[in-house]
Amino acid sequence: MAGVRIARHPESAARHPLASDSPSTEARRAEDLPAARRWLIFAALMCPYVFYAFCWNTENFLRPYMAESLRLTKEQVSAFYSAQALGALIGAIVLSQVADRYGRRRTYTGLTVGFGAAAIAALFVDSYAQALLQRFVMGFFLGGVFGCAVSLYVGLFSPAQRGLLAGFVQLVYNGGDAALSWFGRHYGADDWRQVLVIGGTGAIAAALVVGAAVPDDRRLTAWGHDAIAPARASRASIAELFQEGRWRLTLRLAILCGLNFFAFQAFNGWVTTYLREVHALTPDAIGRLMTALHVGSMTGAIAWGLIGDRFGRRADALGFALAAIFIVVYLQMPAQPVYFATVGFAYGFCLVASGIWGPFFAELYPTHLRAMAASIFNWGRVVSLFGALIAGAIAQRFGLQTIMYVGSATFAVAALLWWSLPETVPRSRRRPPASA
Repeated sequence: MAGVRIARHPESAARHPLASDSPSTEARRAEDLPAARRWLIFAALMCPYVFYAFCWNTENFLRPYMAESLRLTKEQVSAFYSAQALGALIGAIVLSQVADRYGRRRTYTGLTVGFGAAAIAALFVDSYAQALLQRFVMGFFLGGVFGCAVSLYVGLFSPAQRGLLAGFVQLVYNGGDAALSWFGRHYGADDWRQVLVIGGTGAIAAALVVGAAVPDDRRLTAWGHDAIAPARASRASIAELFQEGRWRLTLRLAILCGLNFFAFQAFNGWVTTYLREVHALTPDAIGRLMTALHVGSMTGAIAWGLIGDRFGRRADALGFALAAIFIVVYLQMPAQPVYFATVGFAYGFCLVASGIWGPFFAELYPTHLRAMAASIFNWGRVVSLFGALIAGAIAQRFGLQTIMYVGSATFAVAALLWWSLPETVPRSRRRPPASA
């Protein structure tokens, strides 16, 4: 891509610190930390991520109970996702700049307390307007989680390990979603607010863990870098993602994320309705089939991380290509639960190939822009603000299978766009080192 200056891997990028304002005499290199310490830090960073997944997915999980409790129509309750996604989009843009300027650990800790408090604030929600506001505020803080978490952990490990780490991150996210299902099944229309209290309380506790176990990134130099550039980091601005010829790359990444969100909504958003209305399966059977899909995602999270480390970040685009194929198979095969479970597992396995995007996006840009680069993932939520409405209109006018086929085609286009991006892991670095 002519004219674009890309950090193809951190070691080849201009040397920048993890953050901005510490003197070089006080800074430590990530390589100097024992492997056990770095893995402990990573585990601490994942604590808020559990409750990020928990709180984010309450929008879907609690939807019928909130509708009954607040006496809302389907159109009204569907707006909760739009409010949450709009907040997340704004949060991703604002908080990533705060993190790159003033410290990522500090920002990560603060936003975790923020979405935890916003979740607990559901106790005071008694109207539709209040529910929309609560979702927007919680979404604002949730929008900063991904960028901060990625920019912190990619600076602690070598490029050859980051795909595996991304797999663990995806696994933790799915674990948080599973925890929501486990705890949420005990609550209904009368006490749905308690589910958010559980998630919010856990988030605040997780913020304390981050504050205690994660070192100040402003005093730690990223893996592979030896110098500190405080002036440039302190001036970090989202505008830099579009400067020096980077605008084409940034635009392609944003489109890729938008395609991902739309394809997900086009298939996953309608698959339970498809199984219920077209094949008349019972709620118990549908629940079991969705469990098979989620187990596939948890398995694929680690597998695609390892593939990304071994064969490069673009290799994981194969996951989207296969997901497109499995959707077609899902819609064409005989209506037997065992077939739905098997193909659903395979689809879920392939769907999470996008877990590699965290380190991939960060590696495509200079180190001082990592949080903002990773936040591009959430820019795709612009599509999700309208994608659900578009998908619903297609399903209503042309049928469920039509919109699900559109999801398949969208995954295929996304796979091609993904493959067109620059590779950040040179062949010489694709074999993981003997030790961490």
